Order: sequence, then C-alpha cells, then structure tokens
Amino acid sequence: MSETIQMTGYAKKQAATANQHFFAASVQDWCLSTPERDLREVMKIMDGFGHGYNLYLVPLPHDAAYDINFFQPQVEGAKWLGFFDVKKKGKRK
Repeated sequence: MSETIQMTGYAKKQAATANQHFFAASVQDWCLSTPERDLREVMKIMDGFGHGYNLYLVPLPHDAAYDINFFQPQVEGAKWLGFFDVKKKGKRK
C-alpha cells in the first residue's frame, strides 16, 4: 500500500456509499466516515486532534468488523490515500 490515490469529486461521492468508508488514524486518534459523517468532516475531526494522520479507503460498510494493525485497516482491497500533516498555528511576531 505505497501508492497515493488521487480522489476526484466523483470518487469522494462514491466512497460515501454503504459498501465503503474512509478510515483515518494517527498514533493517538482515529475516525471513520459514516452515512452522517463525510470525508470533509472526518478530516476536520482529525485536524482538530492536532496530529498528522493517514487516510484509507476501506471497501466495507462503516459498521463492519475488521482488524487494525499498526494503525492500518487489515482489509483486502483497502487503499492508502496519503498522509495528512496538521498545520500548526504559530504566534506572529
């Protein structure tokens, strides 16, 4: 899972179906998309935690049971979409 997948608007919409979901995880937190929580909301929640995170597209419903190992979903066909670093807010001089 070393390739980065470019998500188009169509792909984002398709990923919100009942048969797949987004899974985001950092070393401290995790979040996934649901019918009520889309990708933008997942990313906003993860950014709010303040840690960089990896994002995956998991080809299972959001409520399916699957293993997580080293912060990665252990699901056949799961795609790593990339690492997202949170921008730190610094003081202006």
